[in-house]
Amino acid sequence: MTSAGTVSTTRSKPGKIKPARAGKTKAPARGKGARAGKGARAATTGAGADADARGDRSKRLLDLVMLLLRARTPVTYREVREQFPGYQTANAEAGLRAFERDKADLLELGVPIRYITPEEDDSLEDGGYVIDVKRFRMPEVRLTAEEVSALVLAASVARAIPGGTYPKIVDLALKKLAFDLPEPPDTPTEFPRQASRVAGGAAGAINPAPVLVHFPAARSAAAKDIGESFATLEQAIRFRKRVTMTYQAAGNGTVTRRDVDPYGLVYREQAWLLVGWCHLRKEVRSFRVDRMRDVVMAPKPKSADFERPLDFDIRAYAQRSPWTFTTEPPEPVELELHPEARDVANDDFGPGATRDAQGGVIRVRFACTNPDFAVSKILAAKGAIVVREGERLRRRLAAELEAIAGRYA
Repeated sequence: MTSAGTVSTTRSKPGKIKPARAGKTKAPARGKGARAGKGARAATTGAGADADARGDRSKRLLDLVMLLLRARTPVTYREVREQFPGYQTANAEAGLRAFERDKADLLELGVPIRYITPEEDDSLEDGGYVIDVKRFRMPEVRLTAEEVSALVLAASVARAIPGGTYPKIVDLALKKLAFDLPEPPDTPTEFPRQASRVAGGAAGAINPAPVLVHFPAARSAAAKDIGESFATLEQAIRFRKRVTMTYQAAGNGTVTRRDVDPYGLVYREQAWLLVGWCHLRKEVRSFRVDRMRDVVMAPKPKSADFERPLDFDIRAYAQRSPWTFTTEPPEPVELELHPEARDVANDDFGPGATRDAQGGVIRVRFACTNPDFAVSKILAAKGAIVVREGERLRRRLAAELEAIAGRYA
């Protein structure tokens, strides 16, 4: 053990690591200076000891892995104990328990430590520990030119997100994946690039051809904010951290402050949506990224704030029908669908919806929780959808028609 509190190691014979002999340290000088620093040293003793202990253990785990990897034969616990002062306790059981804890941590980290018994290997007198090298080494990732091309196409959407957060990251990732593949035009290793042949020439030429991704003009004014929000949300999803944001509702434009546990991002109907648990509404909700402002991730990224439910399917949630969105309290509604609007009867109105066909008319009963969408569908049907029940929905329709009439009076 050195004066710094760590075990330094030197190579001896193959498969062995022995602790280096600690050098002598001078005794601290006495006098006023020593007395003045005594209180400061005492104040930091607890934190320093903890840090040293963590450093000692991390180094011991690494040294243990190196010992087992270098060994040509299984290493017995007795040999391991001889190499590590941390296992050389007065109580032998305490040292063995420390070794078992270290071994369990390495197994959890993915280090495949095995115990070989003499029955498994006749050449052994005592059982010992080895690392299964074949399982320890990760298989090499080999991508074809076509696979890299597909990644370039997929990365184009992320790269084109306004705000300029992702271009360098996407380029670097693609270069890492395709570093050993043929140079363009066979393989696009850099984005955005597109292979094309020069007319009349035998060699290929690379001409810049960025992939165009459409972002509506209404959102382009806040392009930088959207890009920054997207990057913050992506990081929060990865670390399972809560986000706080200002959100503007689509229907009435109401602005609220939301705390959300972000489950994932999905792309639907030309817009990115965040799906997560809304602490204001006390249920899972989806939020359009372009309606978010001042998105902030909670501190301490290494400490998760929530766990996403194991049975929650983000894709299924994102693909649900707009009739089932919850923007307002539910209201029992009955719609009468005439032949011109029969296709609407195939929509998903929610698990409790019922349908009743009478002649050429279909009556649909359901709990309406998204009246704005219902109004838009009813008006688009031009009289082919009639509201038979649902007073709030009728008033919403009447107000919408009155506003339209006033607009064009």
